[in-house]
Amino acid sequence: MNKKIVILFALASSGFLSAQSIEGTITNTSQKPSADTEILVTKANSKFSAITDEQGKFKIPLKEDGNYILQIIKDGITTNTENITVKGNLLKNIEIKEEKAPAEQKIEGVTMTVKKKLFERKVDRLVFNVENSVASQGIDAVEALAKTPMVRATDDAISIAGRSNVAIMVNDRLLNLSGQEMINYLKTLRSDDIAKIEVITTPPAKYEAEGKSGLINIVLKKNTSLGWNGSLQTSGRYYWNLPVVSTRSGASFNYQGEKLSVTTNLSLGDNYWDERAYNYLTGKGNTDYWNTESKGSNNYRYKGGNVKGEYKINEKNLVGINYNYSYSNPIEKAQSYTRRQSDNIPQEFYSDSENRNIRKVHNATAFYDVKLDTLGSKLSLSANVMLNDANAKNLYNTVTGVTTSSFVNPISQYKIYSGQADLEKNFAKIKTEAGLKYTSIKNNSYFNFFDIENGQNVRNTARSNDFFYNEQNYAAYVSTNFKINEKWNAKAGLRYEYTNLEGVSVNDNVTNNIKYGKFFPTAYLSYKANDNNTFSVNYSRRISRPYFGNLNPFKYIISEFEYKTGNPYLLPSFSDNLEFGYVLKSNFNITAYYNYNKNNSDRIQVVEGSQKYSIVKNFYNEDQAGINISYNYNKLKWLESNIFVNGFYAKSKSYDASAVAAPAGYGANFNLDNNFFLNKEKTVTLMLGLWSNIPNRSGNTYFNGNFSAYSGVKLNLMQKNLMINLYVNDLLNTNRSKGTEYYPNYNVEYYSKGITRNVYLSVTYKFGNNNVKGATKQVKFEESSRAGGGS
Repeated sequence: MNKKIVILFALASSGFLSAQSIEGTITNTSQKPSADTEILVTKANSKFSAITDEQGKFKIPLKEDGNYILQIIKDGITTNTENITVKGNLLKNIEIKEEKAPAEQKIEGVTMTVKKKLFERKVDRLVFNVENSVASQGIDAVEALAKTPMVRATDDAISIAGRSNVAIMVNDRLLNLSGQEMINYLKTLRSDDIAKIEVITTPPAKYEAEGKSGLINIVLKKNTSLGWNGSLQTSGRYYWNLPVVSTRSGASFNYQGEKLSVTTNLSLGDNYWDERAYNYLTGKGNTDYWNTESKGSNNYRYKGGNVKGEYKINEKNLVGINYNYSYSNPIEKAQSYTRRQSDNIPQEFYSDSENRNIRKVHNATAFYDVKLDTLGSKLSLSANVMLNDANAKNLYNTVTGVTTSSFVNPISQYKIYSGQADLEKNFAKIKTEAGLKYTSIKNNSYFNFFDIENGQNVRNTARSNDFFYNEQNYAAYVSTNFKINEKWNAKAGLRYEYTNLEGVSVNDNVTNNIKYGKFFPTAYLSYKANDNNTFSVNYSRRISRPYFGNLNPFKYIISEFEYKTGNPYLLPSFSDNLEFGYVLKSNFNITAYYNYNKNNSDRIQVVEGSQKYSIVKNFYNEDQAGINISYNYNKLKWLESNIFVNGFYAKSKSYDASAVAAPAGYGANFNLDNNFFLNKEKTVTLMLGLWSNIPNRSGNTYFNGNFSAYSGVKLNLMQKNLMINLYVNDLLNTNRSKGTEYYPNYNVEYYSKGITRNVYLSVTYKFGNNNVKGATKQVKFEESSRAGGGS
């Protein structure tokens, strides 16, 4: 930032400044500057604070003269407390005392909790204390996740260190939501209500072994007051050269009583998406090719609601319910133009489609918690149910010399039931956990195919099919967490999961029965050398089960010559994960890791005669080793930056003759998030950030590099009750997907570009008692995420 801009910002913010201030230097008992020390000044209900720089210097502007209480807080401990009188500018140099004051004090009716470290390395997770990051205030949970070390979050997906399919928890309970429903819910959570975000790359035995990417646990601040509050949110996206605007609106209400807590959320939206793509298949050693250029649009319309209730029977017993409902009816349109050649015979054809899909999802959970002793031991019982009803009406046309039209009516109905019991028994230095879980999954799908002849729908029995899927999972786990001494902590666990599944394809007369049981061990060890240095090592084994849509052998028509199909013989994949972690001075994190992934699956494109189709198959194993680095820079009062770099080496080996593994090589991801505070109160923030990926390989695919930048302004007004965000996504319009898939007889080059450059505006207004959080408990329901996937 050059001097002219700094002067301009200073002049613009001069109206916010006053003539009163406290400034000085903080030193330790050795008379050396004390960096990263918090100075807190209070008067009645007003609080002012600052953090010392590397020279121990600080300055705190005040609104008026008068008597104040000054506190010095170092590494979470209040060391100094004294009364001061301010008249104009006060110069005060302070030496930190040896004695330690309580971590929490009540002064003139104002409760103040000391500041924790920004990053903390626990034995099994990395903790980001959101409440200590100024840049993470006044935004929603999705935006707060985007500022979390190792995490990349957008309105479309959330990933850890470049790996997708991440499970999200709130207060240690998994959200029983997936896809867009999960994003919508997270947008109703405000960062001001979040105490910390925990990144768990190798989840303990207590959690499902499903998923290779890990867990994210959002811990909300505890209720501090009785009463109620609410919020209203609205947002919109404007796209260049398109006469459409994506919108989202929502409302939330929280109530906290002596015994009853209630939280409700409502949201509705109308999202647009437009995409241009190509898929070029070129034969090796011959003149065959199959080149398709396409464009598509999607109007995703949705609405949903959530209600959570908790009732505190007494100090030891808590019961609650949670219900979510979502409804969506997107309209998808696509057109494609294909040129192909086989045996030196060229052909061209055009196809288009219009799909209308209605989807209704009900989630319901109930829980009962019993505290067993004063050490935090408890018994938790929970039950879950998820019901889905999807009914689509899809129209397809293929034009060669003549026009061939078809109508497809796929219907999907699945039911998921689960029940579990978790027991935590704590001792002085040892914490033990054990539990049981049972899950039943039923998915009935009906694929009705009709040829359109003379304007009439004529059922095609050869291309219609019914598919019935049943799965039962049994799980048991045990783990222990013990503190060896003040510096060493250890945790170990073992989980066993047994699966019995059956898939029946009626028309194909195919029945697939699979039974398997697997152990999933976890182990963790951490060493805290001192307050500035923490080391850790951990290991876990994970499983990734197929999505329902990938198991269904239906042929999803693209044109008369192209389709996608599921694979009823698809098997789960497994991964072994080893990590070494290091945290320096609570804001610099390094993690080195190695993953071995066995029996991985991905899309395979196949040409057979005049037909081309894609299918998901298990076909490769992969080794991946890398290192990721996270750093939070906040040494300057006017800047907070978050930097994340992940570099890795990947090597895949294909064991299926239909696909060729991509050459081994390096890859990397980079995220940079800058927040420039334009006034002393830090209520006006200029945001500037970017992310990028260099080329990398996985399975049979080479992924080209990618890059995107954003910039905007964030305003926190009316004592942070009114929050306004305005920014531009993908400033240079560079975000796209491009790569090459390798096969024995041909290669496929693909490309897609959507409307990623847009202007985003969001407005949130909070009212009522901001200290009320309402009902916050979630119940584990991991299986729901498998229902949201596709090919």
